[in-house]
Amino acid sequence: MMDTVAWPGGRNVRDLGGRALRIGGHTPFGRVFRSAAPEHLTDEGWTAAKAAGVRTVVDLRNAPAETRRTVDHPVIRPESLRGLTFVPAPTEDPEDADFLRLGGPHLDHPCSWIDNARLAPARIAAALRAIAQADGAVLVHCAGGRDRTGMVSAMLLHTAGATDEAIVEDYADGWRGAGTYAGHGWVYNPNRESWERHRHGPTEADELERQVADRVPALQEWIATFDSAAFLEPAEVLALRMRLKPVDA
Repeated sequence: MMDTVAWPGGRNVRDLGGRALRIGGHTPFGRVFRSAAPEHLTDEGWTAAKAAGVRTVVDLRNAPAETRRTVDHPVIRPESLRGLTFVPAPTEDPEDADFLRLGGPHLDHPCSWIDNARLAPARIAAALRAIAQADGAVLVHCAGGRDRTGMVSAMLLHTAGATDEAIVEDYADGWRGAGTYAGHGWVYNPNRESWERHRHGPTEADELERQVADRVPALQEWIATFDSAAFLEPAEVLALRMRLKPVDA
């Protein structure tokens, strides 16, 4: 697994740099970071994020249910967030009946990505556009930093021309990183047809590897068939590619 970024309090924080590109070279470090919910960052963590160049934070979660601060989060000073732009960019519609029917049982699996993009193309485009147009480095996140963040990160790498192996590695690293933490989040219960808060502990290493192995075939099929650039205007695609333009080619 690629080294995590050590921002105090941060969970599953990693740099999207260092991923191999088809044309040679690797994606640059310090342009796009990905993480779990950043409410876990301390004052020192936000200072470290800003020192790394982060100026824009793109939030893929559904508000307000997922975005409230809780007693689990550290109290931070308002000045710690000064100079940052927070962009809400939820990738899914939690009230869309078709989405819940098709994707609800598989929200933590790449097999839901195609339906998500088909049913909510404007939301996908808005998330990618926010990253393309951002000033400075970007932190993109959801709750655990593995599902929605994994999807958007895969789209970014796909658009940038990363190799299939690099996209799979990034997804697997995000999944493993999320599994090391206890936490909670919202899950959809298809039997009750309702959203429920779910608490979970850290996942054992063997179980994590089983989960990754179960998801990789669906991810590989997505890589082979999906057109990430189709959601954006040509200038926006270029902006994303420039953000992750190759180094050491």
